[in-house]
Amino acid sequence: MKFSTILGQERVIDALQRSVAAQRVAHAYLFDGPAGCGRRATALALIGRLFCTSPLDDDACGSCPSCRKLAAGNHPDLHLLEPLPDKRDISIDQVRELQQVLSLRPFEASRKACLIDPAERMTAGAANALLKTLEEPPGHAVLILISQQSDLLLSTVRSRCQQVRFSPLDEGTLALLLERQGMTPEQAAGLAPLAQGSLERARELDGEEDSRQRRELLQMLAAADLSRIATIFDAAEEQAGNRDETTARFDLLISLLRDMVLLRSAGPGDILNRQLCEELAAEAIRFAPARLMELLELALDTRRAVQGNINAKLALERFLLRYAGLRIH
Repeated sequence: MKFSTILGQERVIDALQRSVAAQRVAHAYLFDGPAGCGRRATALALIGRLFCTSPLDDDACGSCPSCRKLAAGNHPDLHLLEPLPDKRDISIDQVRELQQVLSLRPFEASRKACLIDPAERMTAGAANALLKTLEEPPGHAVLILISQQSDLLLSTVRSRCQQVRFSPLDEGTLALLLERQGMTPEQAAGLAPLAQGSLERARELDGEEDSRQRRELLQMLAAADLSRIATIFDAAEEQAGNRDETTARFDLLISLLRDMVLLRSAGPGDILNRQLCEELAAEAIRFAPARLMELLELALDTRRAVQGNINAKLALERFLLRYAGLRIH
């Protein structure tokens, strides 16, 4: 991976390249931003530049043995810390094993490097165990924590890292990346506005399935009625899944609410769910604009809570009850 292959994060890339040139690379970074915006690719590009044996000024060469091993995912001095296949979280035992590995001399490169992804999945014990390593990594090791939601990390962990904020990708960059991956310009242009700045999200979008889910969620919102409270609980039971599935549901709800806010204030020009414009307009008119903004903020807050430890079904129930309660009667 090279810096030159990464699109849409020019500000971040420039800052990292200047740090490398000035030999001021931090011992620990926190790369924070939405999924699919290039955080992991940028981390690998930084490590590639540090490991490269024939660097091209501010970038890795991409062809030396070190670069080839990184590209193949088998460089002995790069270590990945992520949840085990059958686990949700990163355990304290994994952190302790990493610390033992980092205490050894590098095999080939001038230093070791570690990616922790997703960093917010560390248990409290694992995060506390990592603190000393973040303060003083052995052998000039570089640790890069990758997070979608850094506020879930311990403040002591955040304070020991140099925080680098990644922005969502703009629609033009997303469309270009999708075309490079084989989509037609028409497909890419249709998916880019719906992907919320995330290449990962754009890849996951399936035209018919995604459209069906959005329509179902809008129907669920329209049917939410405090006079028939049992239907709200039934809808939450049907739509809530595990933490990741419910987070994805709230991503779609946020998209729908954003469009409803726009329809009540600026008109249909910039909405994302264009195929649902009439239905969204009919639902939006049932709310005062200020209440739609309140619901959008509530959806964002609830999504963050779901990514933490809140019960997914209860979170959706509470959101739907508030949604029904704010409707103009």
